[in-house]
Amino acid sequence: MDSLNSESKPNLSRRLLIGIGVPLIFAVGATYLFLYGNPFPCLFYKLTGLYCSGCGSGRCCYFILHGRFLTAFGYNPLAAIAMPFCGYYILKVYIRAVFGRDVLPFFTIGKRLVWVIVAIIISFFILRNIPVFPFTLLAP
Repeated sequence: MDSLNSESKPNLSRRLLIGIGVPLIFAVGATYLFLYGNPFPCLFYKLTGLYCSGCGSGRCCYFILHGRFLTAFGYNPLAAIAMPFCGYYILKVYIRAVFGRDVLPFFTIGKRLVWVIVAIIISFFILRNIPVFPFTLLAP
């Protein structure tokens, strides 16, 4: 019986740490982003002059927090579309880590879907760097 209690106490303290720490980190990060914007410049853009697939995602998050979804979409459409899916996945992992149960349904991520996502990210990277009219709309 003692071995069960000694195993459950670290597990309980880890779950409490995650349960309190993760929302606290997200709240502090979201508050900073809401008040001051994204403090990190894109190093890839600074080094190459090309927009990476993530360029504009900090400003995208900033405007989403301010409720300006169309402006956010203009800075990084891929991030604006992917953000709800990423948020759902983070919430699912958080609930599983804190409560030990998998309560949210989840779609299956197979090899084919991974390759489709990689192809979308690479295509977005290429298209947003083409300096011709419809593609310039993809640049942040």
